[in-house]
Amino acid sequence: MMGSTGAKCALLAAICGVCRSLQGGMLFPTESPSREVKDVSGLWRFRADLSPERNRGFEQQWYRSPLAQTGPVIDMPVPSSYNDITQDAKIRDFIGWVWYEKDVWVPARWIQDRGTRIVLRVGSAHYHSVLVSL
Repeated sequence: MMGSTGAKCALLAAICGVCRSLQGGMLFPTESPSREVKDVSGLWRFRADLSPERNRGFEQQWYRSPLAQTGPVIDMPVPSSYNDITQDAKIRDFIGWVWYEKDVWVPARWIQDRGTRIVLRVGSAHYHSVLVSL
């Protein structure tokens, strides 16, 4: 009986230790002397491809011009699930390609030094995503 209680306490202590290490661990990129992080969350321009085939955005190359020039856009908070944000049933219940666009200023040194490695981390993207333009 005592051994079973001791094993349970050890297991509980191990679980607590893992949970505490995750709190201080790096689950997302963080600033450090060798890493600069730029958060691009906020309002993004958003457009769902409501065409019957759901591929008009690719066919008409919406990525070649500002998204607002391709048709109606709305401001969408990122991160979020667009299905939970809007009251428009066409978007709330939509399944298909959606387009996001945001203008971002990056430090000049990121561009000037050709050896700079820039990583775009996209959290919570769907199973298949395409980055068509930067």
